[in-house]
Amino acid sequence: MKKLAAILIGLVVVVTGVSLAPQFLIDQNRLRQRVTEAFQQQTGLELKMGETSFQLLPWPSFQATNVVLTRPGCTPFVAARSVHADLSLLAILNREISFQEFTVRGAGIMLHRASEKQCSTWLPVISQDQRVAAPVAGDAVTPRWKVSFGGLHLTDAELSWQDDLSDSHVPEGGHLHLASLEMAGMRSVSPWVDLRGTYGHTPFTLRGRLGPLHQLLSASAGQKDPWAFSLGLTLGTGEHQDHATLDGLMRDAHRLKGVNFTLSGRWTSLRGLRHLLSRAMPVDLGQLEGTVRFHSDDDMVAASNGTDMALTDALLHLPRRLVLDQVHAHLGSATLPAGMWHVAAPLQLSDIQIDADSAQAPFVLQGQAAWGRYAWLFHGEAESLQKAQSALLGRIPASVGLKLNVQGQDRTLSSLFSRGDAARTDARQDNVSFDLQGQAGRQGSMLAFSGQAALFQFPDIRGIPGLLVHDGHVKGQLVLGPVKDAGLSSLSLQDVVFDSQEAGGNLSADLPMQPDAGLVGKLHLTHLEGERVSSASLTPAAEPAVQAGPVPAAGKGEPGDAAQASRPPEVAPAEGKASETRLTQWFGSMAGRPFDVDMTADQLHVAGIAYQGLHLHLLGLGGRLSLSVLGGSVQDVPLAGEVVLDGTADPLRMGMKAHPFILPASWVQSLLGQPVMFEGPVQLEGALGTEGAQPEALWQALDGQMGLSLVDGRVQREVLAPLAGPAASLLKLGSGTMGLRCFAGTATFGHGQAHFSDMALEVKHLSLIGQGTMKLGDMSYTFQLMPHVTLVGADFSTPLALSGQNGTVHIGAQDKDQAVLDTARFGSDACAHAVQQARGGQKGLALPARDDGHSGGAGGILRALGLGGN
Repeated sequence: MKKLAAILIGLVVVVTGVSLAPQFLIDQNRLRQRVTEAFQQQTGLELKMGETSFQLLPWPSFQATNVVLTRPGCTPFVAARSVHADLSLLAILNREISFQEFTVRGAGIMLHRASEKQCSTWLPVISQDQRVAAPVAGDAVTPRWKVSFGGLHLTDAELSWQDDLSDSHVPEGGHLHLASLEMAGMRSVSPWVDLRGTYGHTPFTLRGRLGPLHQLLSASAGQKDPWAFSLGLTLGTGEHQDHATLDGLMRDAHRLKGVNFTLSGRWTSLRGLRHLLSRAMPVDLGQLEGTVRFHSDDDMVAASNGTDMALTDALLHLPRRLVLDQVHAHLGSATLPAGMWHVAAPLQLSDIQIDADSAQAPFVLQGQAAWGRYAWLFHGEAESLQKAQSALLGRIPASVGLKLNVQGQDRTLSSLFSRGDAARTDARQDNVSFDLQGQAGRQGSMLAFSGQAALFQFPDIRGIPGLLVHDGHVKGQLVLGPVKDAGLSSLSLQDVVFDSQEAGGNLSADLPMQPDAGLVGKLHLTHLEGERVSSASLTPAAEPAVQAGPVPAAGKGEPGDAAQASRPPEVAPAEGKASETRLTQWFGSMAGRPFDVDMTADQLHVAGIAYQGLHLHLLGLGGRLSLSVLGGSVQDVPLAGEVVLDGTADPLRMGMKAHPFILPASWVQSLLGQPVMFEGPVQLEGALGTEGAQPEALWQALDGQMGLSLVDGRVQREVLAPLAGPAASLLKLGSGTMGLRCFAGTATFGHGQAHFSDMALEVKHLSLIGQGTMKLGDMSYTFQLMPHVTLVGADFSTPLALSGQNGTVHIGAQDKDQAVLDTARFGSDACAHAVQQARGGQKGLALPARDDGHSGGAGGILRALGLGGN
């Protein structure tokens, strides 16, 4: 028993001695210095440690706290709360610090690329062309130590990155949490890696095997054997988990040359991947599965980099060097947000299939697309996958043959109930097809297109509801200029020929793609049938903000009243910007662009008016816009005139010359903000000018004279009733419109007033002549009218005075002190006189003959009242 006790006591003494021996026999400060020097020699990093300790039992180990690795003069690379590692004693005897199991807890890893030269790369290690400084003569030569790792265990770490050299104006960065990182067999030819972490709220894992790490990290290591790798990645959890596998090899692992790999996977939802790579994936993707194969283009490395590149920088440059060799993928959905690729509404793609068997095989893309209320099936094909990549990304100018077919999905009953908003129906389209074919490349593209539709509805454009096209056909060429840093340099439509029930003709145009580019085009219409043009808005109609009130008949001044009442208050723009702001408000981005558009029309039918040989020229340059009528006629009446908006200086100036213009009455009333009460062709003769920063100022500054005449038209009966005087009760019978022989007058503007003279109106057996004045400032008016009603041989005629302001109208007998209307100058035919004066003696549309004869009796009375005919 005594011997056993002695043996145990001796064993305890030996163990205690061995445990305490390193504290006395090993100079720990010296060993820590060796570790620090070895790290700096091999990596170029400064190693700083707080408390350190070494022990031999139960096996050799090393422990340190507050460990910091720093690139001199840069942001700390690694800062760890505690480090623990097992050591190889035999390796220390051979001047090697070999960490068998290196464990790091609570580390912060910072990748920071800064503007300083020594900090301008991501991975802070010595590159190939850097060497350790040779010792100075006379200094003691210290043997070099080296550091190696057998295994790495990282727990509870934070990885962050910041790029001060990014293309954006502000530094870019991010961070993720590493729950654990296990690397085993780091000195073997096939290390194992197991990484778990979270990015935001998205968990991810990365597991697999790599090639020898010394080939990856050392620029001087031999690269005789290919560096193989096989990794598996998962993102998310549960039913939304995404997974992928990456298998491949590299001929030169450190320089990332000779890369060949295959990526395959299945993503039921790409939420996790999009959250992790939000900048690289601005498009919302879903349900992706398939396989792709890539290889690296190593010529780009030689062309762009003559020296060795840090590993992480080479890794960041790798995506732009990758060349696609094969792809078979299916994408369930992709949503491009509004505004992307200059598309106003979100573009939704679904059931997309992408295929290419090899680099020489055709590259096929097909699926479904939905934009707003439109839906199509599309099938696109490039001549080959290799040519498609060369044309899109190649350094040498190249082109690729393209084919695209788009088929519109016809309207069905189910489509009306397939969306949540049942009040809005789908866009109307039947038998719509579109084909595009040609050569495309970054140096320029020429594509021929053709399309047809039994029924197609255009989108709503600047207040114009979706126009419908029946039996439409179109063909032409699309010419795209080189793609430069600022984007597409030019876009042209050439030899475009179109035809439908509504319109036909040809078009050539150069469309503006750059900020200083202009619009140049020629449009020739063989026919345009305005009566056939129909529309239906794709958006719900907005509730009218102002309810229209009754409009008195005699109101030459009434348009101003309604426009004034319905005009919202406007904030005056800053001085010097008024003209530019007003033009931009009216014409959008085209206000500041030059444009030159020439339009001709053989036959143009609009609102019952038949134009022949119409020639219009639209010109804009430096803020001056003009529309010139260079030719054309209506019923052998030649057309000429010009409208000019000059915003080159403040205030804005406007002018119109009509010799003559002939326009639909509905257009004129709409421009004046009035409900349509008259129908037919309005002939304008004269000249007007004005200037001002606001619509009110432009209205009050009107100067000039304009004659207006409408013959052989129609008028709403409710307009006539208040003007008939004593016979008003008779003319109120009936509703709708009735034939109008004439409505004519001459307006002279100046000094904030409008004087109306030689006014005449005639329908059936009611005729009206008059004159008056309107103040353009407050829109108050006073008219002297003389209605004349003939009923079966009996005449009714009483002078009337009409006055009003802001929607209030007063009709009464003419006062004695008011100017007496000179009825004699109108002669026996007031219409003929008023029309002649309004046209200034120029040729105009024919005035219908007066209907003086009618039968007596009840039938004659009814016809006289407009009830027995039109």
